[in-house]
Amino acid sequence: MKKRIKNIIIAFLFFLIGSVQASTLSYEQIYKTINDKVYIETKQKLSNISDDFKIKITGIPYENCQTTDYNPLKIEIISQNTNFTPNSYKRVVIKDYKNNVVKAFPINVQTYVYKDVFVAKNIIPYNQELKLENINLEKREISKYIGKTLNEYKTGFVASKNFQKGSIILSDYLKAKSVVSKNSIVEIIFLSDKGLRITLQGKALKDGGIGDTIPVRSDKYNKVYNAKINSFNEVMVRI
Repeated sequence: MKKRIKNIIIAFLFFLIGSVQASTLSYEQIYKTINDKVYIETKQKLSNISDDFKIKITGIPYENCQTTDYNPLKIEIISQNTNFTPNSYKRVVIKDYKNNVVKAFPINVQTYVYKDVFVAKNIIPYNQELKLENINLEKREISKYIGKTLNEYKTGFVASKNFQKGSIILSDYLKAKSVVSKNSIVEIIFLSDKGLRITLQGKALKDGGIGDTIPVRSDKYNKVYNAKINSFNEVMVRI
């Protein structure tokens, strides 16, 4: 009887030792660690864009991760894309202290970014100038439009499409207001790298705004040049 009790005690001690040596990460711990790491990575990528965002992570297996080693497990997240994308896939790798892979799985990260941007207060028709009275500054989810929204008003732009009421104003659908009209008379300034400057009259062969390059015809030489618009009815050709 005493021997049997002794064997039971020994077996129980071995069980306790094994339990102490086991290193376990619960699902809750895994989720929190992954969420924290992805949040920090996303915040860095959005540092110059917006600090108002939220992330949704799916694909984490609903189970614990355990080894027979007492050393803590570590979680690594591998991202294939260093640039921000609103919908991305990453790989999670859980390793032991010897850097052996214990578990690996893919996750999907959906990011929602919020920012104050201009939206159309009323319908803005094609080719209508963008005016301050026709737009509002509102907080919107802009993850699909990073780098294309506006939050500072600038004059001299017209719509290159119809903006519906409430739609986000995107820079892709704005163009500089024309300061040169097709077939109008323009001053063509020929400028050389050595500072030589010659001014001739010509004709614009296309509409354009400041900074645009359009074809112009010299009246004197009856030759077409590509000229950059400097100001109202004034263009420049580098020679």
